[in-house]
Amino acid sequence: MQDDLLATIREAVDEAIAGGWTMEQFRAALEPKLKAAGWWGRKSMTDPLTGETRIVQLGSKRRLAVIFDTNLRTAYAAGRWMRIQRTKEVFPYLEYIQLQRASRRAAHQPFHGLVVPVDHIWWAMHFPPNGYFCACTTRQLSARALERRGLTVATEPPMETRSLTDPRTGRSLEVPKGITPGFETNPGATFLAEQGRHDAIAEGLDPVARGIELGLIHEARARGLRTGNEHLAAIDLDADTPVRGGNAAPVEWVEGARDRVDLSPEMLDILRDPARRIGVVHNHPDSAALSSVDLEQLEKRPGLVRVVAVGHDGSLFRATDPRPGLGHTANRLWQLATLRINEQAAGLDMNAPAMQRLASHAAASALDRAGYVNYAHAIAGGSRVNLMRFGEDRMEQLIAGLLEWLVS
Repeated sequence: MQDDLLATIREAVDEAIAGGWTMEQFRAALEPKLKAAGWWGRKSMTDPLTGETRIVQLGSKRRLAVIFDTNLRTAYAAGRWMRIQRTKEVFPYLEYIQLQRASRRAAHQPFHGLVVPVDHIWWAMHFPPNGYFCACTTRQLSARALERRGLTVATEPPMETRSLTDPRTGRSLEVPKGITPGFETNPGATFLAEQGRHDAIAEGLDPVARGIELGLIHEARARGLRTGNEHLAAIDLDADTPVRGGNAAPVEWVEGARDRVDLSPEMLDILRDPARRIGVVHNHPDSAALSSVDLEQLEKRPGLVRVVAVGHDGSLFRATDPRPGLGHTANRLWQLATLRINEQAAGLDMNAPAMQRLASHAAASALDRAGYVNYAHAIAGGSRVNLMRFGEDRMEQLIAGLLEWLVS
């Protein structure tokens, strides 16, 4: 879908939520705009990712119903979770409730009646809605209410996952059993966690630059999830300084391939200017930490002072303050880190992308400790799961070994 269509749909969704619209009001406002843009009915379209041309269903009354219902339930779920966080000291438990209607899903039935502590990681992937038109909800309970109702707390709620492959991008997905792909998130927790993760890497940014960068992080991640490719934008960290008749924050978006972005001549000119202080934000489709190429660019471009990467799983990585020789050293270190990770993770049933994430993090951490670069990170989602599976103590030993190699 084109960005202008997404913006049109998003605007209508925002108005619907703010105004309490019915489905009919939402459809009446949005359908004419989509038809005018040509996004309606069945048409021949070329997939920009695969190059395949085929007949596809664009806008329809059913699709508008899906868009309206999914966004409405997701928005209410996010608000509900933030309210739960405010009251969890008094009501520390959540009960999963599936409406016992004729159309209820068999896949969600195992969750019905489960009582799980609010802070249990289970809610990060099972907080409803858990599928299209899912009407499941939760009830917040105090310890006294738990006792009065005769309910018991599930200390080990079902955490089984299933492996899937995205047919368009080829990406491997791990989705909890019973959850529709794309719904394995907690919208409210995701929103709060993204803010917290950005706070952890946003040192030194003024409030304006911080807000712009966080917005670009959200956008880069969304664009990457949409296409499977890398996308990059730049932010002027001195946005109040006029340049060429106006401010340059943010600078243009650039879309690349799955593993790289080729910068435009205009952006290269900006990054070559030593008088500038430019930060770059881009997504990593494989959710790996900063690459040796990222750090090489940070050293080579005098106007580039900050690189931030966001993974599809929400992980954030930042590098600043490069030391001369960083690019060459980083390339050699990445090779060594990859070799050692492959040796140490051989028996852990990890795929190649998962091991590459660990290697990138280990190499960047070693460079940070050796003073070659300032590296900050806030690891989440699948990257956090892989790190825990590998073992944080083992990771520390690996980083120490890489640091020893750097010093010697």
